[in-house]
Amino acid sequence: MYKRPLLFIGYTLVIIFASSFLTAFYFQHYVMQPAEAESLSFISPEKIEQSPLQDDNTIVEVFSYACHYCEVNESGVAELEKRLPAGAKLVRLHLSDDSQAGMAAFAPLFATLTIMGIEAQHRPAAYRAIIKENLNLADDKQLSAWLTANGIDEAAYRQARESERVKELLAYMTAVSRYYQINATPSFIVNRKWLALQDREFSAFSQQLLSLLQHDKPLAP
Repeated sequence: MYKRPLLFIGYTLVIIFASSFLTAFYFQHYVMQPAEAESLSFISPEKIEQSPLQDDNTIVEVFSYACHYCEVNESGVAELEKRLPAGAKLVRLHLSDDSQAGMAAFAPLFATLTIMGIEAQHRPAAYRAIIKENLNLADDKQLSAWLTANGIDEAAYRQARESERVKELLAYMTAVSRYYQINATPSFIVNRKWLALQDREFSAFSQQLLSLLQHDKPLAP
């Protein structure tokens, strides 16, 4: 069909480049970024009563080890936690679902490390392995190597992973993710009634979260 191979190759490369650009543009602007109208949702009082979350005066971050934005926000979330008023608390939960696929695939890792009491200290290594090193820590072989590399006793990990406490935490995270229809990370649930997705720089977004927590209302746009 093409008499000039170079023209054919050039045409093919242009098509590939254009396709890649459009795909990246779509994900950046329509998948990874929440629509402005959906960046803050209010849960009705009658629905709050059915929420699996029980604690008021709490900000819950639903994140994923596979989420680049969650990793970038780590220092900001830590700073937010320091600024919480007396009696308030911040809780981290990993996105989870029954299939444990996609961004939820690493919920068992989070739950197990949490029950072992070592999640916070190994969180940076989990982010790095999954996001930057492209390791699949939902795969037993790759997980085993990662546990060894990070000085985590594999036998203790396996025992904890099969414990009822881990299963209960996984079920709880799945219930929260499902009830609040979490489909993007990070998502923040404030006082059980507000579902907020980051729509501005985190320093400004943290002010929004604090206003929701303390005054039960968003900041003026």
